[in-house]
Amino acid sequence: MSPEQFNQLFPNATDAVRKRNAHLLDTWTAPVMERNPQPRTLGEGKAQEGSHGRFRVRITSVRNRLLDEDNLCEKYVVDCCRYAGLLPGDAPGQTKIEVDQRKCSKGEAEHIAVSIDRIP
Repeated sequence: MSPEQFNQLFPNATDAVRKRNAHLLDTWTAPVMERNPQPRTLGEGKAQEGSHGRFRVRITSVRNRLLDEDNLCEKYVVDCCRYAGLLPGDAPGQTKIEVDQRKCSKGEAEHIAVSIDRIP
């Protein structure tokens, strides 16, 4: 990058900023993007058969201090289960989500318990 290009990109730069970046001005070059020599489409893959039925997900947060119900972030836990393949989806007709919390017993560490059950 030349000093002129630097001034065009950063017209309000102070002299101190220009001095600190002087070593970059003549040596910096724009990166060159690599080109994919053989663009390919994805081949047909085997899709996993959908799991039919409904599921109940119980999330129990065991904490030293109880939180407001809306701060337990059950959406994050359910999405993690879905991405891991433990749940086929989190649609309301397919998955029932129950959230609970309780205080730790003396000597018990904070944790989150997740149970996934099939609902007939």
